[in-house]
Amino acid sequence: MITKSRSAAIFIFDLLVLYASFLGIFVYYNGLIPVSFKANMLMMLVGFMWFVIAFNSSTTSISIDSKILSTLKDTLIGYSVLSVSVIVAVAAFGNFGPNNKLILWPLFISLCLSMGIRFFCLVCAKHFVKEGYQQKHVLLVGGGRVAEKAINQILSSRHLGYRLYGVLADKYHESLPKGFYLGKQDRFCEIARAGPIDEVIVALPLRMEKEIMEVVEKCNQEGIRVRIVPDFFRLIRNRAVLDSLGDLPLLGIRTEPLSLLKNRVTKRAFDICFSLAVLVILSPFFLIIALLIKLTSRGPVFFKQDRVGANNIKFEIYKLRSMTVQARKESDTVWTTADDSRVTKIGRFIRKGNIDELPQFWNVLTGNMSVVGPRPEREHFVEQFKNDISHYKVRHLVKSGITGWAQVNGWRGDTSIEKRVECDIDYIENWSFQVDLKIIYLTLFGRETNRNAY
Repeated sequence: MITKSRSAAIFIFDLLVLYASFLGIFVYYNGLIPVSFKANMLMMLVGFMWFVIAFNSSTTSISIDSKILSTLKDTLIGYSVLSVSVIVAVAAFGNFGPNNKLILWPLFISLCLSMGIRFFCLVCAKHFVKEGYQQKHVLLVGGGRVAEKAINQILSSRHLGYRLYGVLADKYHESLPKGFYLGKQDRFCEIARAGPIDEVIVALPLRMEKEIMEVVEKCNQEGIRVRIVPDFFRLIRNRAVLDSLGDLPLLGIRTEPLSLLKNRVTKRAFDICFSLAVLVILSPFFLIIALLIKLTSRGPVFFKQDRVGANNIKFEIYKLRSMTVQARKESDTVWTTADDSRVTKIGRFIRKGNIDELPQFWNVLTGNMSVVGPRPEREHFVEQFKNDISHYKVRHLVKSGITGWAQVNGWRGDTSIEKRVECDIDYIENWSFQVDLKIIYLTLFGRETNRNAY
């Protein structure tokens, strides 16, 4: 897969479109009059917010293998966040009502132009590459399992810009495509000098280190770009991450966006602001629910329980009590099922609407949890699941969340743990601020969120 990278050109284009749209609409409604100080301040806010959005999301990240619908969706989400930020900022100063046209129209026009140029560029780029423009003719060295994987990828993905020139392998076998086998590896220099080869891909087992080094040296002598397919690609889930330990290169087997400090700071800042807002705004509602819990069953209002969080560290989670008071051994080791007799009348209501989870915003505020992340589990079940599912504890690479990608897809309650883990790892490897916002939206309005809540 070709790695996406943020494009400065796209960022600048979007910014120019935003500024031109705001200026154009301003002139259309007000004529050629000087722009006010407040309007200039708003433009500075727009530029700053767009920089923050572009820096923390994939809004301006495009490559030849980008999916058109995904790119347009990312752009829509980015502009939605920008629009909400601008509207809130203007409304805070009490000026949104009389100026709504001067704000909403430029945002809408900018969105349409940005999505339009992305759509046009991607369609054209994919068409030209598919038709053979800027194709790389690739000579593949190797004939085993790794080579077969590489060959199939090249032949089935013309849009990536690679054309298979031929294959050199010491042992011919039927899995090699007909018409592409050029002979043994000792013909490398002859083939390299005879044909238009832009790149060599070495797909030999790592145990053949000597042969790999020989091919690399020959590529250097012939001035041909060379790449190596790692023999352990089955361990790499999506995109490999290259790092270093001094002068020693390190290859990570999965991407972890939250391993970057800037992403953790962004997520933590949002967690603090969001959890504070929820706790303050919903405090009267907490009092009503607390009163109902007290009136309908004996026991405390809040339920506390040890859970396993990030880096396998235990912490105490808070919930509104939705079950009858039980012995700690029972509450820590018994799985909740549909029509569970331990659930109280008011408990069934608050569990269905996820209201019992609201005190966990205090866990978020204190730093034990995040608003979005894999749901934390009891230690008894962590030990049980890690033996049944090999990748289960990968979930603990990030902070646990009040809601998560698994929950908004319906994998909660007494459902498949494998599917839940699959969703959690997908979230860890593909995190972005936009993904968090999407999960929060689906938690509130998605159809699947409450499907297995009981």
